[in-house]
Amino acid sequence: MLQFIRERLASFQWAIKGILDLYQHHPNAQVHLLATCLVIPTGILVQLSAIEWCLILLCIVLVTAMEAMNSAVEYLADKVSPEHDELIGKAKDIAAGAVFLCSIGAASVGCILLLPKVVALFGGLF
Repeated sequence: MLQFIRERLASFQWAIKGILDLYQHHPNAQVHLLATCLVIPTGILVQLSAIEWCLILLCIVLVTAMEAMNSAVEYLADKVSPEHDELIGKAKDIAAGAVFLCSIGAASVGCILLLPKVVALFGGLF
């Protein structure tokens, strides 16, 4: 049992190492992190409901996970074929496209949930 616990803790360490690499070496992940750092305080400010928080958090996790998978595909593809390969290029493009689609969806959810509340909160100031 103790060995099992040690192995699980080690797996968490590898996961954290991967997350740190994602944010340290991938500029698009840093952009997503910045968006997260703007959305969370805004959600607190406009007092999102529990369901709205669930939607926002699911979007944050989805985009972050897709960015991580895209980065993993890029690392693996670059290792397998350092020179240009058309099919590997297509795989990398599709992975990047998946992140883009998730980002558009997340931004749409954010706008639907946050914009009306931000306008209502600050609308009287203008």
